[in-house]
Amino acid sequence: MLCLWGVLMPFLPVLPDEQASAEVRKIYEYVTQRWGFLPNYFQALAHDVQLLQDQVDLYTNAMFEERGLPKLIKEQIATVVSGINMSSYCLPAHLEILGRMGMDKSLSRRLSIDYKSAPLDPKIMELLKFCEKLTTAPSDMRRADIENLRQMGWSDAAIFDAVLITSLYACANRFSSGLGLTPDFD
Repeated sequence: MLCLWGVLMPFLPVLPDEQASAEVRKIYEYVTQRWGFLPNYFQALAHDVQLLQDQVDLYTNAMFEERGLPKLIKEQIATVVSGINMSSYCLPAHLEILGRMGMDKSLSRRLSIDYKSAPLDPKIMELLKFCEKLTTAPSDMRRADIENLRQMGWSDAAIFDAVLITSLYACANRFSSGLGLTPDFD
Protein backbone atom coordinates (compact mmCIF):
# COMPACT_ATOMS: atom_id res chain seq x y z
CA MET A 1 0.00 0.00 0.00
CA LEU A 2 1.19 3.47 -0.83
CA CYS A 3 0.65 6.33 1.55
CA LEU A 4 -0.02 9.59 -0.26
CA TRP A 5 -0.72 12.60 1.95
CA GLY A 6 -1.68 10.29 4.80
CA VAL A 7 -4.12 8.23 2.70
CA LEU A 8 -3.44 4.56 2.04
CA MET A 9 -3.69 3.66 -1.62
CA PRO A 10 -3.46 0.31 -3.41
CA PHE A 11 -0.52 -0.33 -5.74
CA LEU A 12 -2.90 -0.37 -8.72
CA PRO A 13 -6.11 1.65 -8.91
CA VAL A 14 -9.48 0.14 -8.05
CA LEU A 15 -12.65 1.24 -9.85
CA PRO A 16 -14.81 3.28 -7.46
CA ASP A 17 -18.58 3.25 -7.87
CA GLU A 18 -18.72 6.82 -9.18
CA GLN A 19 -16.34 5.96 -12.06
CA ALA A 20 -17.91 2.61 -12.91
CA SER A 21 -20.01 1.86 -15.96
CA ALA A 22 -23.70 1.11 -15.54
CA GLU A 23 -22.94 -2.60 -15.94
CA VAL A 24 -20.32 -2.55 -13.18
CA ARG A 25 -22.54 -0.44 -10.91
CA LYS A 26 -25.26 -3.07 -11.25
CA ILE A 27 -22.78 -5.73 -10.07
CA TYR A 28 -21.65 -3.43 -7.25
CA GLU A 29 -25.27 -3.01 -6.12
CA TYR A 30 -25.74 -6.77 -6.06
CA VAL A 31 -22.53 -7.27 -4.06
CA THR A 32 -23.43 -4.55 -1.58
CA GLN A 33 -26.90 -6.01 -1.10
CA ARG A 34 -25.60 -9.58 -0.73
CA TRP A 35 -22.39 -8.98 1.23
CA GLY A 36 -23.49 -5.91 3.19
CA PHE A 37 -20.59 -3.83 1.83
CA LEU A 38 -18.59 -3.40 -1.39
CA PRO A 39 -15.19 -5.05 -0.92
CA ASN A 40 -12.17 -3.35 -2.47
CA TYR A 41 -11.32 -6.84 -3.75
CA PHE A 42 -14.21 -6.66 -6.21
CA GLN A 43 -13.47 -3.02 -7.10
CA ALA A 44 -9.93 -4.11 -8.04
CA LEU A 45 -11.41 -6.61 -10.51
CA ALA A 46 -13.89 -4.17 -12.04
CA HIS A 47 -11.62 -3.04 -14.88
CA ASP A 48 -12.69 -6.31 -16.55
CA VAL A 49 -16.47 -6.71 -16.27
CA GLN A 50 -16.50 -10.41 -17.10
CA LEU A 51 -13.76 -11.20 -14.60
CA LEU A 52 -15.60 -9.17 -11.96
CA GLN A 53 -18.87 -11.00 -12.63
CA ASP A 54 -17.14 -14.39 -12.57
CA GLN A 55 -15.42 -13.66 -9.26
CA VAL A 56 -18.56 -12.23 -7.68
CA ASP A 57 -20.48 -15.34 -8.75
CA LEU A 58 -17.76 -17.70 -7.50
CA TYR A 59 -17.17 -16.09 -4.10
CA THR A 60 -20.86 -15.37 -3.46
CA ASN A 61 -21.87 -18.91 -4.34
CA ALA A 62 -19.05 -20.43 -2.31
CA MET A 63 -19.69 -18.32 0.79
CA PHE A 64 -23.50 -18.05 0.82
CA GLU A 65 -24.79 -21.35 -0.60
CA GLU A 66 -24.91 -24.00 2.11
CA ARG A 67 -24.05 -27.22 0.31
CA GLY A 68 -21.97 -28.82 3.01
CA LEU A 69 -20.96 -26.18 5.55
CA PRO A 70 -22.92 -23.37 7.17
CA LYS A 71 -21.81 -19.82 6.43
CA LEU A 72 -20.41 -19.37 9.96
CA ILE A 73 -17.93 -22.23 9.54
CA LYS A 74 -16.98 -20.97 6.07
CA GLU A 75 -16.20 -17.57 7.59
CA GLN A 76 -14.17 -19.26 10.32
CA ILE A 77 -12.16 -21.07 7.64
CA ALA A 78 -11.64 -17.84 5.68
CA THR A 79 -10.47 -16.14 8.90
CA VAL A 80 -8.05 -18.93 9.83
CA VAL A 81 -6.61 -19.14 6.31
CA SER A 82 -6.26 -15.36 6.09
CA GLY A 83 -4.59 -15.36 9.51
CA ILE A 84 -2.11 -18.05 8.48
CA ASN A 85 -1.37 -16.05 5.31
CA MET A 86 -1.15 -12.84 7.38
CA SER A 87 -3.51 -11.06 5.01
CA SER A 88 -3.78 -7.43 6.09
CA TYR A 89 -6.70 -7.03 3.68
CA CYS A 90 -8.82 -10.16 4.24
CA LEU A 91 -8.50 -10.48 8.01
CA PRO A 92 -10.31 -7.24 8.91
CA ALA A 93 -13.13 -8.11 6.49
CA HIS A 94 -13.68 -11.58 7.94
CA LEU A 95 -13.45 -10.33 11.51
CA GLU A 96 -16.13 -7.77 10.64
CA ILE A 97 -18.33 -10.41 9.00
CA LEU A 98 -17.96 -12.78 11.96
CA GLY A 99 -18.95 -9.91 14.26
CA ARG A 100 -22.01 -9.20 12.14
CA MET A 101 -22.89 -12.89 12.42
CA GLY A 102 -22.82 -12.58 16.20
CA MET A 103 -19.46 -14.16 17.01
CA ASP A 104 -17.74 -12.79 20.08
CA LYS A 105 -14.87 -10.49 19.08
CA SER A 106 -12.35 -12.25 21.33
CA LEU A 107 -13.16 -15.61 19.74
CA SER A 108 -12.88 -14.29 16.19
CA ARG A 109 -9.54 -12.66 17.04
CA ARG A 110 -8.29 -15.95 18.46
CA LEU A 111 -9.27 -17.63 15.20
CA SER A 112 -7.23 -15.08 13.27
CA ILE A 113 -4.12 -15.22 15.47
CA ASP A 114 -3.97 -18.69 17.04
CA TYR A 115 -7.03 -20.74 16.14
CA LYS A 116 -5.77 -23.77 18.06
CA SER A 117 -6.27 -21.82 21.31
CA ALA A 118 -9.92 -21.07 20.47
CA PRO A 119 -12.58 -22.96 22.45
CA LEU A 120 -14.12 -24.80 19.51
CA ASP A 121 -15.90 -28.10 19.10
CA PRO A 122 -13.25 -30.81 18.41
CA LYS A 123 -14.94 -31.62 15.10
CA ILE A 124 -14.56 -28.01 13.90
CA MET A 125 -10.99 -27.87 15.22
CA GLU A 126 -10.09 -30.93 13.16
CA LEU A 127 -11.56 -29.29 10.05
CA LEU A 128 -9.52 -26.14 10.68
CA LYS A 129 -6.35 -28.22 11.10
CA PHE A 130 -7.09 -29.79 7.72
CA CYS A 131 -7.47 -26.28 6.23
CA GLU A 132 -4.20 -25.22 7.82
CA LYS A 133 -2.39 -28.17 6.24
CA LEU A 134 -3.93 -27.38 2.85
CA THR A 135 -2.79 -23.75 3.26
CA THR A 136 0.77 -24.39 4.47
CA ALA A 137 1.67 -27.74 2.91
CA PRO A 138 -0.66 -28.48 -0.02
CA SER A 139 1.68 -31.06 -1.54
CA ASP A 140 1.46 -33.08 1.70
CA MET A 141 -2.31 -33.65 1.39
CA ARG A 142 -3.26 -37.33 1.36
CA ARG A 143 -6.40 -39.45 1.16
CA ALA A 144 -5.91 -40.13 4.87
CA ASP A 145 -6.60 -36.44 5.57
CA ILE A 146 -10.03 -36.80 3.96
CA GLU A 147 -10.66 -40.12 5.72
CA ASN A 148 -9.85 -38.50 9.07
CA LEU A 149 -12.47 -35.81 8.45
CA ARG A 150 -15.02 -38.45 7.42
CA GLN A 151 -14.33 -40.34 10.66
CA MET A 152 -14.95 -37.08 12.56
CA GLY A 153 -18.39 -36.96 10.94
CA TRP A 154 -17.83 -34.52 8.10
CA SER A 155 -19.71 -35.24 4.87
CA ASP A 156 -18.06 -35.16 1.47
CA ALA A 157 -20.02 -31.96 0.71
CA ALA A 158 -18.62 -30.32 3.87
CA ILE A 159 -15.08 -31.42 2.99
CA PHE A 160 -15.54 -30.07 -0.53
CA ASP A 161 -16.67 -26.72 0.88
CA ALA A 162 -13.67 -26.62 3.24
CA VAL A 163 -11.26 -27.25 0.35
CA LEU A 164 -13.02 -24.70 -1.84
CA ILE A 165 -13.04 -21.95 0.81
CA THR A 166 -9.43 -22.63 1.80
CA SER A 167 -8.33 -22.46 -1.83
CA LEU A 168 -10.36 -19.35 -2.67
CA TYR A 169 -8.92 -17.43 0.25
CA ALA A 170 -5.38 -18.51 -0.58
CA CYS A 171 -6.06 -16.77 -3.90
CA ALA A 172 -7.78 -13.75 -2.35
CA ASN A 173 -4.98 -13.32 0.20
CA ARG A 174 -2.33 -13.31 -2.50
CA PHE A 175 -4.32 -11.14 -4.90
CA SER A 176 -5.00 -8.51 -2.24
CA SER A 177 -1.37 -8.53 -1.04
CA GLY A 178 -0.02 -8.34 -4.58
CA LEU A 179 -2.17 -5.30 -5.34
CA GLY A 180 -1.71 -3.73 -1.92
CA LEU A 181 -5.47 -3.49 -1.40
CA THR A 182 -6.50 -1.30 1.50
CA PRO A 183 -8.70 -2.97 4.13
CA ASP A 184 -12.44 -2.37 3.97
CA PHE A 185 -12.56 -2.17 7.78
CA ASP A 186 -10.19 -1.04 10.55
